[in-house]
Amino acid sequence: MEREPLKEVKNNGHALILMDGRELSVDPRDVTTAMLWLPTTLLEISHTDVNPIFNLQVKVSGTKEEIRASWR
Repeated sequence: MEREPLKEVKNNGHALILMDGRELSVDPRDVTTAMLWLPTTLLEISHTDVNPIFNLQVKVSGTKEEIRASWR
């Protein structure tokens, strides 16, 4: 697992930009959750085998709030 702060939410919640410049594509089922996340929120990113396309679990650090995503 890695931790990285969120820089911005783009494309109506379909993309997350991390502070280090990397981008995540958000699972369309989780867009409404991702849209509410604020810049500087610390995200915990880990691999998962649940979905072959959206193979990342992205959680807000210290909460149970999570989405599925993939690297862009």
